Amino acid sequence: MKKIVTLLVFAVLISLSCIKDSSDKKQIESKYQSMEVPVFKINKENFTALPSLHFYHSVGGKPIEEETLVEMKYDKDFLEIKLECRNNPRIDQNYYTQDNTYLFHQEVFELFISNGERAKENYLEIQLNPNNALFLGKVTNKYKSDNSYALELIDIPASGVEHTVEKDTKNKIWKGYLKLPITLLQYPNKKAETVFRLNMFRIISNIDHTNKEWSANAENATFACWSSPNTAKPQFHAPEHFGYLILE
Repeated sequence: MKKIVTLLVFAVLISLSCIKDSSDKKQIESKYQSMEVPVFKINKENFTALPSLHFYHSVGGKPIEEETLVEMKYDKDFLEIKLECRNNPRIDQNYYTQDNTYLFHQEVFELFISNGERAKENYLEIQLNPNNALFLGKVTNKYKSDNSYALELIDIPASGVEHTVEKDTKNKIWKGYLKLPITLLQYPNKKAETVFRLNMFRIISNIDHTNKEWSANAENATFACWSSPNTAKPQFHAPEHFGYLILE
């Protein structure tokens, strides 16, 4: 009899736990449904794709013509990201090959992220270019006060980040893969979070370049964002416009 009672109590506790998990999930969903910035929910089972293939112009906020496929999933140790930058006819006109150089001067995929719900003045900047060069940095962006900006580079071999790139010049596509340690993403607060502030970007060249030292600007390139700040000039460093990444 005692054993039966114990089993019943255990079953009730499991049931209550499931109800709480379901309630928590519904609260999270309702909380972020009304947000003005986009929300991206991912899980541990399968890669989840962004619902749209079109990022938005940093200036004006309209959808860009080029397609960008982004898929993510996570586990207790890593956030995995698969990206596919389509409609990219100038893949071979990118000349940065060294890690932690200014990849954003040419074509690149970028990701800014900080842990927790609030938009912060400290966040990670992660870049991957078509040559599989990687950039990792910690940004201090005092946009709430004096607008000062500082960047601290992260030692890439010690970071634990894995990355690969595959180029398909015939079909004008380059594909990237990033495997980011969760411990790296616990920034700026060393806390285990299930909600992050996130934005993703893509710089796309619009003209041919004969000079290997070419640099992207508003006249020769498209500056695209997952969540556009809709600024007068191309601007990615706008934390209050970062969307939400939710680990379900």
